[in-house]
Amino acid sequence: MTKNVITANPETPLTEVADIMLRNRFHGIPIIGEDRKILGIITETDFFTKSSTNSIFLPSYIDFLKKMKVADSLSKEEQEKMDKLFSIKAKDIMTADCRTVQSDMEVAELLEIFKKTKFSSVPVADAQKHLLGIITVADVINMIRV
Repeated sequence: MTKNVITANPETPLTEVADIMLRNRFHGIPIIGEDRKILGIITETDFFTKSSTNSIFLPSYIDFLKKMKVADSLSKEEQEKMDKLFSIKAKDIMTADCRTVQSDMEVAELLEIFKKTKFSSVPVADAQKHLLGIITVADVINMIRV
């Protein structure tokens, strides 16, 4: 597992979380409280809004709207909705009570979790859900190849 985990807190702006994930090529990022207790996780799929015709990457959409100053020509009601969109935080899209694993879990059991859930990363936590690290499918593959 990786012990030095990059995390976000519930109040981190959505666009900042997306930037962290894109810069580091992460598939997910744990959301933790002040005591390093895992409150949730945000994964790549949490950033996409889906309609019947396409998918929209929400952080890019928010940035686009801010740059275009679309809000300047809106009614008060529309402006309030736009402000709400611009102020989305990690806590607003995170999956609370995310799946975690213990540091002493057998690799075979971990592989079953990856297989069943289709997750590519899982936070490692103690019994009280305090973050100890994160493990990815790539970590397991690299361990097996050694």
